[in-house]
Amino acid sequence: MSVISAYVREDWYYSIESIKEMFLFNKESYSTEEEVSRHLKSYIKELLSRNILKAEKKQQPDEADIEFENYDDSDLVANTKRYKFSFVGIAICQNRIIYVYPKYIGSATALPTYEPQKELTQVVRVIEKYSREKTKQDIRDINLFVDEDDNGKPNTLSVMLFLLEDYATNGPYETDEAIIEINGSDNILWQKTIDDTYPIITDNRPLYVELYTQRNVCDDYDFIKRLHAYVVTSCSYEIDAAGLSDFFSLPYAEISDDEIDSFGDTDYILEKLDLALSETFDDRKIMVLKAMKLYFKSSKILVGDTEIQLIGTRSFNLIWEEVCAKVFKSQKADKSRHPDVTEIEPNIDYSVINKEFAQKPPTLVELIKQPIWKKYKKGSTGLPTATLKPDYLRFENTGQRNHYIFYILDAKYYCPVWTDNKIEGQPGVEDVAKQYMYFIAYKDILKQLREVQHQTVEVKNYFLMPQRENDPKVMGYVKFNVLKDLDVNIGLGVVEVRMLSPTFMFNHYLNNTTANLADLQ
Repeated sequence: MSVISAYVREDWYYSIESIKEMFLFNKESYSTEEEVSRHLKSYIKELLSRNILKAEKKQQPDEADIEFENYDDSDLVANTKRYKFSFVGIAICQNRIIYVYPKYIGSATALPTYEPQKELTQVVRVIEKYSREKTKQDIRDINLFVDEDDNGKPNTLSVMLFLLEDYATNGPYETDEAIIEINGSDNILWQKTIDDTYPIITDNRPLYVELYTQRNVCDDYDFIKRLHAYVVTSCSYEIDAAGLSDFFSLPYAEISDDEIDSFGDTDYILEKLDLALSETFDDRKIMVLKAMKLYFKSSKILVGDTEIQLIGTRSFNLIWEEVCAKVFKSQKADKSRHPDVTEIEPNIDYSVINKEFAQKPPTLVELIKQPIWKKYKKGSTGLPTATLKPDYLRFENTGQRNHYIFYILDAKYYCPVWTDNKIEGQPGVEDVAKQYMYFIAYKDILKQLREVQHQTVEVKNYFLMPQRENDPKVMGYVKFNVLKDLDVNIGLGVVEVRMLSPTFMFNHYLNNTTANLADLQ
């Protein structure tokens, strides 16, 4: 059976008939309707078990979608059933490749008329960069790729991508043999020369007529070198057969004509890799050897009757938040008036908030006071460490003296649908209330700046959401009148909604560049 692939949108509901049509669950692929139903049911169950799919709760649309533990096996593939993909990235399951692109691609009411390979390729790069930064690892570190499936086996696709990306960057695994010569043309081994030869003394200075030198010769017949070439060739074949070479921009690498039998059985190969690891101190070689061990412990194939393979995330909302914070350069974790970091302007007397801040400059987040718990009867007062945690905070000078804007931004991975009469798919009331609370949490600082230090401070409060095609950048605003008029002196106002181009944001994130906050206005 040839490889089948399809592009699907995150959070878009697909009927069983649509899934059957996209992924060719039909009598041309299987001999009977019973076989079609059996394989389709197995496919759906596999994706449900990994939380890639969620079933719609048909009778109660406002409730949460059904997850794997709660589904009813009897109507798993009923014609009335609808499923959505709660994942962004690439999944390979039962000879079928699923390209799941983010929910903002296309319009609110229709899927795109093309396959968004370019957009999804960028998204996968963003996911990889986010993963590296969160684990503080380099892309070449195999530890980034050792995510395991539910059976404890390495993710074959991840391991193959690591090995091919490493080969594309660093080339073949070279095993050098050190040959020691006398009076060769390479590096002189001075310690060995001094220890093992007799110099001629001339003008009270030693003259060595025989010099030990070391020449490194590549051993083309080395077991590990040949094994690496075989593994790279096999990985390249699998990636190409799955149709993923173009997606990941990986050239086809056919660098070995060895067969697996020429290396021995798996146990013998693993022993040889362990031995090489014990004798190797080069960081790149250690990573490659570990990756080859994982390869031989994995299924070694991408399509067919094998474990599900994943590259992506079930929490793209966290990535959107991180991208917005990096691109607009949040100051929430920066310390002010500290010699080791860039000072946050304006210069604020934080001791007004807490006397301890006079000696230990706080971050902007640390300025938010914690709730206080206290018993009615005589007893201790509880002051928890946790408090409100806004996504993004920043003071920005407008270019005029003593004139600042205080930005409170909250990145929301929502794609609301606005009509003349209603809005759907927007953040909940708790999110709106929190955005006002962030504002209130800084009212003492803002009051001090205005009344004591005579500085002008505007407050800009924004929700940042990914922009769909045809969405205006300045979409609208939300206000919560219960809180809006709470304190007229600081003017809580409204929370503006800005729709940002994901492509624009991701380009900045991938290139480690920042965008101008003034563009939000």
